[in-house]
Amino acid sequence: MALRRFIHIILNPTAGKRKRHLLDDVVGRLRAAGADVTIELTEAAGHATQLARAAARAGHADVIVAAGGDGTINEVARGLLGQGVPLGIVPLGTANVLAIEIGLPLRAEDVASMLLGGPAELIGTGLVQNEIFLMMAGIGFDGEIVHGIDPKLKRLWGKGAFIWSGVRTWMRGPAHDIRLVVDGREKRAAWAIVTNGRHYAGPFVLAPDADITHPGLTLFLFKKPSRLAFAVYLAALGLGIVQRLASVEVLPARRIDVPGPEGLAVEVDGDDRGFLPQTIERGTQFLRMVVPG
Repeated sequence: MALRRFIHIILNPTAGKRKRHLLDDVVGRLRAAGADVTIELTEAAGHATQLARAAARAGHADVIVAAGGDGTINEVARGLLGQGVPLGIVPLGTANVLAIEIGLPLRAEDVASMLLGGPAELIGTGLVQNEIFLMMAGIGFDGEIVHGIDPKLKRLWGKGAFIWSGVRTWMRGPAHDIRLVVDGREKRAAWAIVTNGRHYAGPFVLAPDADITHPGLTLFLFKKPSRLAFAVYLAALGLGIVQRLASVEVLPARRIDVPGPEGLAVEVDGDDRGFLPQTIERGTQFLRMVVPG
């Protein structure tokens, strides 16, 4: 008998195409363990939030599961904030940063075991324009990369689409004169990242001291504007030593107002989230999330 009997899955069919076998295997294992599994498909951006909120209010599910990439997980989490039912995940996306953050292997037996009996922990959240994020927000360079990705290319190439967009963004000049007000202090940067956890863009450790189960945002301000400097930043990210660079300022933050330059792209949890000006804040609510035991 499953510890969690009623499992409601919200599937992004676009994100799930390349890894549908993982979902099928997970669902098979859940049902073999005695769980009652239902699956709803999203139809458009924002639909996962509506489905999650409706499923939570119906009161039947022991866990509501986001099956898709980090963007889909973000949408489902928005619908569950303030609700009693916990969030679960089946990572089907390109980077799967949240899965890496909680130490979830991309194996069906591990995912199914977690959904059936893993503990529900409280995790901290951030806010961008009063909408939550779970992992990170990027202003400038990575925002433009995400905005520049062709959805069809992303479905075909996966991470290759991010790399191609990144090369194009770097070639035309990755830096911007970003103006920020961080807890009342004025700052400038060529690129800015706000993180709620340790990882960024997949397995890369950006904030080694961060803990998603504790509230708190860490702001990274990349100061040098040259292409060479950005190449160094990316290399340091791959090596996990960004904090050691003299041209990177790292500081805790509760509220970050980013007035400009107006029209500069912003990404949140790997999806585009509009343009500046925007405000990023530490979330005031925790989210219940099922994690590996």
